[in-house]
Amino acid sequence: MNQRLKILFLTRWYPNRVDELDGNFIENHARAVSLYGDLAVLFVGADPNMSHRTWDIQAGDEHGFFVVRCWYRNNDVPRRGIGRIIKFFRYLYATWLGWQLIRKQWGYPHICHVHIFTRPALLALWLKWWRRTPFLLTEHSSHFVHELPEWLPPKKQFARFVARQAYCITVVSQALHRAITDFGLKGRYEIVPNVVFIPDLNHMVRTHPPRIVAIAGMADDRKNISGLIGAFAAVCDQLNPAELHVLCPVNDQKLFAAARLTRLLGSRIQLHQAMANDDVYRFLGASAFLVVNSSSETFSMAAAEALACGIPVISTRCGGPQEFIDETRGILIDVHAPEQLKQALITMYQTYLQYNRAELQRYVREHFSAEVVGRKIYRLYQAATEASG
Repeated sequence: MNQRLKILFLTRWYPNRVDELDGNFIENHARAVSLYGDLAVLFVGADPNMSHRTWDIQAGDEHGFFVVRCWYRNNDVPRRGIGRIIKFFRYLYATWLGWQLIRKQWGYPHICHVHIFTRPALLALWLKWWRRTPFLLTEHSSHFVHELPEWLPPKKQFARFVARQAYCITVVSQALHRAITDFGLKGRYEIVPNVVFIPDLNHMVRTHPPRIVAIAGMADDRKNISGLIGAFAAVCDQLNPAELHVLCPVNDQKLFAAARLTRLLGSRIQLHQAMANDDVYRFLGASAFLVVNSSSETFSMAAAEALACGIPVISTRCGGPQEFIDETRGILIDVHAPEQLKQALITMYQTYLQYNRAELQRYVREHFSAEVVGRKIYRLYQAATEASG
């Protein structure tokens, strides 16, 4: 097929008015794919703050492609029992409303790309039955790597059916591939990494005193920033005058409490509020190195973005990062190994200037850039549409 393919993203994670950072890596995939095909995105989600109506739709062009967001109300029914059934049918109707708008203003897709098991696959299955439209499925969830989810048998059976119907399932790392197949979802798998945008290193100058950076998550049980704070405090005399800076997407009082206990908060330890992505890039580029102290990661966007900004990474062997971090790009340590972390902090502080910033960025450009990832996904689309006839 020589024509430019029309691709429909179906997702329940995407930046939206409830959570501006929700599924931003899916938005990055969308931006990469739009370099090669005509794209539309349908996001369907619940808005817990919506009380004046049952459904709401927002549509418009973003980054050069058509995005439709449909919300349904979920705050007026019980969380269990009949409430779940009502919310499910509201989800279905919101999906139908969004699809009708896309069909009228954008048209029919040559292929669907479903993000996240399982509900977004319903429209893709219907289009496959009705118009023989093939679909790909991408799973991003770290639940599979961190702790296998507990699904009721009907949901798990449906997920297995969806996996068999998809042309292929893409995942961001071998670690996630192993975890999902161990869970019992069989299919044809392809490794497609997350998209990382490449900044201009010429505008990035390291600050003094040197900054050691970590990026917190929604909860500390996976990122283990509190463990990093304790390790930094234990060896801070050997890191003088370096400072530890933690970027926090949410106001986590546990992290503030852990930092206060060290008596370094405000002097050698700084906790920052959420930043826009461009500001995060500038912050990383002005820092010495990044620390990923997680217990589990499917990929680690933070680590890849640090390399794109020309700084090395200390990371635990927590799943995704060890697939692209080696001795030329940083230091790997075991999970929950505080003594290894302390030694890695000292070693990296002494050697971070020896890492070639341009080489670190070149690796990201060749493996994770929008052009590279978008081309890889688009080739899967071409293969799927050719196979479907």
